[in-house]
Amino acid sequence: MTKSKRLIALLWLIPVLVMAAVVTSAQIQQAIQNSPYASAWLKANAQAVANLAIRVESGGNTTAYNGSCCYGVLQMNRANIDKYAGVTPSQYQQWSLQQQIDAWSQLTVDALKAGSVRQLIDMGTFDGRTVDGNMVLACVQLGIGNCQKMLNSGSCTGFADRNGTTICSMADKMAGVPAGGSGVGTGGTGTGGNGQAGASPGGSTPGSGWQPSESCPGGCLPTSSSMRQTFAQGSGVEMSALKDQSNRLGAAAVFLIMAASFAAIWSSYSDGRITTAQLKKYVIHGGITLSIVLGVMRML
Repeated sequence: MTKSKRLIALLWLIPVLVMAAVVTSAQIQQAIQNSPYASAWLKANAQAVANLAIRVESGGNTTAYNGSCCYGVLQMNRANIDKYAGVTPSQYQQWSLQQQIDAWSQLTVDALKAGSVRQLIDMGTFDGRTVDGNMVLACVQLGIGNCQKMLNSGSCTGFADRNGTTICSMADKMAGVPAGGSGVGTGGTGTGGNGQAGASPGGSTPGSGWQPSESCPGGCLPTSSSMRQTFAQGSGVEMSALKDQSNRLGAAAVFLIMAASFAAIWSSYSDGRITTAQLKKYVIHGGITLSIVLGVMRML
């Protein structure tokens, strides 16, 4: 194989590698089942784990970074990546889905032993809704200390993060329930016995989901939130997930165009139509152009 053909083959592989970072719900569930670190409860609630990854944390992107603390398909923070994966965040982002699931499973199995999590599971129902896999994982993901605050209050609104997200509203989002909806949980597949979260749907609850703030007494949603909810209900796809997919498709298209350009330049160089100095100049200009385009795409 000539140098030009090897270069073309390598450049054609780049878009494939970009797209390979996105995984499906079925792949996440299978990774949980395959993990030697996942407990029986996690394996029984693999659908809820997939819901958490796809609908809340990353849209299924194993290379995701939230811009502040957390990485990967299930958004582990730096401290937990160091403790359970033993690599840097950038290395963790390049890990396979199975490797990330193995690390996250070790973290979550430890978290499931916390008193607040066991208390929630043992309650069976909380604030009028069934405790299912979605709710238990939301309790773990938002922090076991914050989960205890909610339990102590006796209401889903007993804790909310700075974005107004409650454990119950996160569970609703995982289950695909619109904000302020019925609170029906569909993610858990446990039997409900031996202290495990069951899969029975919960009823309507006044304490769950999004709640209007005092400055919005009519129960209105901010425009951006309303648009996101309307789009998700109408299309079945989260706007953030669609944006990520569009960015990856755009990145793949850019790589293909650059690959074709570099192939043409290399062909000209191989035929002696351009000098080595000209080749270097074209490569540098191409690299700068690619960096600018990708930088703009990341800001969109």
